[in-house]
Amino acid sequence: MWKTMAMATFGISVATAGLAGTPQEWNDLPKAVQETVLANGGQAGMTLDRQNKKIDGKEVYEAGVKATDGTIHDLVITADGTLVATKTDDHADEQAERAARGEAILKGLKFSRPREITNPYLPLATVKQDVLEGMEDGEKIRVERRMKPNKRRTYTFGDEEVESLVFEDRVYVNGKLAEVALDFFAQDDHGTVYYLGEDVDEYEDGKIIGHDGTWHYGLDTRVPGVLFPAQPKIGLKWRSEDVSNDISEIDEVVSLSEKVTTPCGTYENCIKVKESLADGTSEFKYYARGVGVVRESPAEGDSLLKSHETIQAK
Repeated sequence: MWKTMAMATFGISVATAGLAGTPQEWNDLPKAVQETVLANGGQAGMTLDRQNKKIDGKEVYEAGVKATDGTIHDLVITADGTLVATKTDDHADEQAERAARGEAILKGLKFSRPREITNPYLPLATVKQDVLEGMEDGEKIRVERRMKPNKRRTYTFGDEEVESLVFEDRVYVNGKLAEVALDFFAQDDHGTVYYLGEDVDEYEDGKIIGHDGTWHYGLDTRVPGVLFPAQPKIGLKWRSEDVSNDISEIDEVVSLSEKVTTPCGTYENCIKVKESLADGTSEFKYYARGVGVVRESPAEGDSLLKSHETIQAK
């Protein structure tokens, strides 16, 4: 949720790649899934994996079928029989590349005080609550971003146990709750802030309808996301999410001298970051020193910091 303000309403994430599944016997599968498997080269009686994630609130199944050239393709199918994706050997190559990126990031990484997030442009340890308001795709957006100091989740990096700092994002679209997400962060000893995962609840008419976009380092990916670097400079790039083809983002510093005026105040010399999203679109975030995110600008919208409540860092 931290990465896209209205993910639940304006861009459904598919979280299936690289996830462990539960074997399902043929006779236990929905009939629509069976029909899709048979129509795409599968055989009656085969075993499928039910994935640990959902797409649009529907169960997801994966079936390995042999193509005419002898290669194995993995069919990704939702419970209503929709063929969401066909993964080939390219997927294995992508996983290997992702694993290599993870090893490079983890080399020499040390977390002595991971919850003490004091990065000058993202000082999360002092943020009690931020509220951003604006428009996206013609809809009114309000994001309430609040630290949850009593919540913790521990991640394992080699032989090091890392406790994360937890934030809750509550997203309202036209006044109605659309999403609640818990985001998990940690700062290394050099000052880089890492994005370690999120738990997502999507809402419609006050009820939870799905959890698309949920992921965690160590379960869904071996690559920790870099949320904000210790030493930002023009042209610097990093990946804030590196989970799958559908949950990925590449960020780049494009300016160090932006002026941003918000209902909460005017901020000089803000850092402007371009975010290239998995769906091919881009958006921008603006970071003010000593505050954090003060403006978020998706392709069709703009939101500004309305209030910023702080606490004393421990």
